[in-house]
Amino acid sequence: MTSCSELRRPPAWFSSALFLQNWTRFWPVWTLYTAVWLLVLPIGLLNGSAGNWSVLSGGYDPNAYIVQVLCVGIPLSPLFGVLAAMALFSYLFHPRAAGLMHVLPIRREGLFLTNYLSGLSFFFLPILAVAAIALAVQLYIGPPVAWTALFLWAWCQGLMVLFFFSLACLCVMLTGLLPALPIFFAAANLLVLGLYSLFQQVASCFLFGYKSPDMSWLTWLFFLFMGYGGTMSVPGWVEWLSPLLCYYNHLGHTGPPDYRLTGLLPIFVYGFLGLALAGLALLLYRRRRIEAAGDVVAVPWLRPVFRYGVALCTAVALGIVLWNLIVPTRQHPEILVVLLLLSGALGYFVAEMFLSKSFRVLRRWKGCVVFLLLLLLGTAALALDWTGYECRVPQGGQVVSVSVETSLFAPYDSGGFLAPLTDPEDIAQVVALHQEVVDRREELRGGQRNYEWETWSTDGAQISVETQSSISLNLEYTLADGNTLRRAYTLPVTEELLAQAGSPAGRLDALLNQTDQIRRAYFQNWRERDTLVGAYLSSYSGEGSSFAGRELEILYQAVLDDLEAGRLGRHYLLEDADYFQHCYYNDLTFTFYPAQAGSGTSSGEASSYTVVFTLQSTAVETLRVLNELGVEEELLTMAQVSV
Repeated sequence: MTSCSELRRPPAWFSSALFLQNWTRFWPVWTLYTAVWLLVLPIGLLNGSAGNWSVLSGGYDPNAYIVQVLCVGIPLSPLFGVLAAMALFSYLFHPRAAGLMHVLPIRREGLFLTNYLSGLSFFFLPILAVAAIALAVQLYIGPPVAWTALFLWAWCQGLMVLFFFSLACLCVMLTGLLPALPIFFAAANLLVLGLYSLFQQVASCFLFGYKSPDMSWLTWLFFLFMGYGGTMSVPGWVEWLSPLLCYYNHLGHTGPPDYRLTGLLPIFVYGFLGLALAGLALLLYRRRRIEAAGDVVAVPWLRPVFRYGVALCTAVALGIVLWNLIVPTRQHPEILVVLLLLSGALGYFVAEMFLSKSFRVLRRWKGCVVFLLLLLLGTAALALDWTGYECRVPQGGQVVSVSVETSLFAPYDSGGFLAPLTDPEDIAQVVALHQEVVDRREELRGGQRNYEWETWSTDGAQISVETQSSISLNLEYTLADGNTLRRAYTLPVTEELLAQAGSPAGRLDALLNQTDQIRRAYFQNWRERDTLVGAYLSSYSGEGSSFAGRELEILYQAVLDDLEAGRLGRHYLLEDADYFQHCYYNDLTFTFYPAQAGSGTSSGEASSYTVVFTLQSTAVETLRVLNELGVEEELLTMAQVSV
């Protein structure tokens, strides 16, 4: 007979039967995860021993291969982590299944721990098995055996799946609707990055000089899922609050010949954070209502967060999309304000429909009005520049260096890219240019000008020359306190503005055409003891001429003399009459081999680089040498080839 003590036995903290059932019931999850890594690692090592590696330029190197394929785990871990959580906790999304599961003689903590440990075993055991097989493959192939790389691979994969699976379990506790789980999981990984990117786009519409991101987060995701990878430059706090981006930005290797793994800090930080997320998920599970199955948000106090969060994301995302469609010229920011408000109202009521499971949501209009007022206040803060962002110009003494980037301008040779400026006088010129742009911001705001051409006649021939254009100007200051200040502008360029020394176009033209600055621009990559190995002169006919030996030395010295005298390297913000008259069609390209690191010698095996000069009629020494070398008949000005 069963005793009363046995009948009153407390519920279990762990169920081995449920653990085994999870393994047999959800075998596709761990089987597919194992199969992917078997293809990537052991079979990849076998292919490498047969000389079939395309990722490495050298021979068989298991250390290099393992270190490089470690990053495959970055997309795999979140994908399989959320799949495992969806499978193991699927009963929470169906009222009947949730009720049946919770009448079992297992504590809620026991249910959670059993399912959580089942999920971790879906990954940890395959990782150990794949590592053992990969080690056996290396021993079969023969030395070298990458013991350290294999250990780091297993360790990193384990910590990554620990974090992503724990995060997925936490997201399970926040929702009672299965289709909402992957959306919540994606938001936990990318919401901060997405909101930051969208805020940058909105700010660039209202704030004069705001530098929009070089790559949007959607573009980064596209490259990521297409297999191109790559990093995205964002502030540190945005990066750390976007785990997927943080892994991609940090995890890497040193490259040949050592291939050492780098960027392990996020691995450890997120790994320990995963344990904390698992504990938080357990606390939420203990207080979770069974009746929450089927609700979009299962935690009552998160319902307002969901409502206003969806409204904000919809306002910014949909508002920007509609504005780009309706106003492709990106003018009239007041239209953007209206679209933001309409999109925000739509997002608010859509979120309310999901929460109340009804279309009758207009009675919650008061909350919508409060949200729209806050949104309007935020856009007003940007439009009216309450923070003084537009007027902020650093003092020369605060600046350590400044980088000046512009759109391309003629002639299109190696001198069209400014080197970073560190000289106080150069910095003062840039600061003065920046201040002039700020002082004229009302005139320049939204002033992207179209290209206009007029006809210029010479010797009876009609040549189209540029009389009005625009140029982008990007400034990045490195300040003495370690901070950076970035601004981006579009400046109009006309013949009248270039004639005014104090105009933004006139100041930029003067900065670009300083003799010292021209030389630095051409020789940004040049280092002492780099070896000049050849030169090539292009021609309109396409044949061209090459120079070597003594001819090369004489020609190179003539170019240096013209540079020092300011007779070569003049650049033009407009392709005007002077450009066509003084610039040649011909480019003179010098090829260099860089000195080997630490030896001071150059080698033909090293990667070469080139410096391209567009010939100009004022470069008298260079033209004299070319005349002596017998190539003067190949020289044609832009005016001559444009007839």
